[in-house]
Amino acid sequence: MVQKSLELGATPEIFVEQVAGELHIKGWKRSQALLKTTCENEIIFELSDKTLKISCPEDCILYAPHDSKLNIQQVGKHARLQALEGITEIHNIGGGLTLRDVGATRVENVGAEFSAKRVRGDLRAGTIGGGVRVRDIDGQFAADSIGGNLRLSDVSGGVSAVARGSARIEISPVPWQAYTITAGGNIRCHAPEDLNAEITFSSGAQKIQLSFPNRSETIREGLYNAEFGEGGTSIQFNAGGKIELVGLDADWDSDDSFDIHLEGDFSSMAESITRQATEQIEAQLGSLNEHLSGLSKTLEEAGLPAERSQEIHQRLEQARLKATQRAQAAAERAQANLERKLAAAQRKAVRETRKQSHKSFSIDMDALQSAAKTGTDPVSDEERLLILKMLQDNSISVEQAEELLSALEGK
Repeated sequence: MVQKSLELGATPEIFVEQVAGELHIKGWKRSQALLKTTCENEIIFELSDKTLKISCPEDCILYAPHDSKLNIQQVGKHARLQALEGITEIHNIGGGLTLRDVGATRVENVGAEFSAKRVRGDLRAGTIGGGVRVRDIDGQFAADSIGGNLRLSDVSGGVSAVARGSARIEISPVPWQAYTITAGGNIRCHAPEDLNAEITFSSGAQKIQLSFPNRSETIREGLYNAEFGEGGTSIQFNAGGKIELVGLDADWDSDDSFDIHLEGDFSSMAESITRQATEQIEAQLGSLNEHLSGLSKTLEEAGLPAERSQEIHQRLEQARLKATQRAQAAAERAQANLERKLAAAQRKAVRETRKQSHKSFSIDMDALQSAAKTGTDPVSDEERLLILKMLQDNSISVEQAEELLSALEGK
């Protein structure tokens, strides 16, 4: 392993001309820059006009002061940047790009996947070859072209993104920002229940689904305009597929397009599903707490400034508390909705029996409960199994089954 070290002045600037392999840059408390690589020849690591210039024909790791200003021209493979507070410009990354705890960043081209978390400032990207996952952006986010799917949450500013795949996002719009999401596939967006916005929907599948406590509807149109709350914030969704807009704490609703007659012990089934859902939520919370604890330890070892480290620890604790509260609320809502749904189905069954409807179906509830014990998503698996059973019994057509499954996805 070859190591090279240089003392940098105040507000250091680093210019990475070319790294043929992988590049890992990590901020630290020291005023020096330290380069590690397995390459022994053709390395450029020198100060010129108060700027550190770097070039390496193989993989390299660079430790630099937290407040370094970076300009990265070319990286042949994957690049990872973490614990950096200065402004960063990235031009061409041949592989994927990972950002963790960085300042405002501008990216031109990334050949593969792009992941960013905890960016203190705007994050702007040009062309991304793969999918994009961004979270906790303290500013605006923009991406001109995303080759895969977009996953986005916790962005404090406006959003503008174009993705070839699907988009699954969570936003809390503010009046002085604009939001435009374009996806070749479906768009699913979670927003606050008290959303104040003027939204334009464009759906290639001609299906727009709104799921809020006081507003639940499915629009079978390609273009649709809607106002939520007091309006104000401008939001535009353009999807090649369907669009779903869901309130963060909204209860899901089932589709009533088909009349289904159920026979069996409804209360026993509800208890079985509720028990399984509770066990799953507890397991997920345990995993989350373990992950956050590990992340806290990693941050302690990263050598971040005391103020910055304290801020991140506070955010982690808030995330832990928020996740616990949401999980508990979700469990309560799931149980209430399931009981209400089963009761409604039973009442409907009685009515349809009296009418002797030809759409009345009979399902073996013992078999349904047995299958539920092995599912990973209790409610979802039960509903899918029910639909498949009806399809197997020729009670509904393939087209009807697909339509019902599609409707239930928006619950």
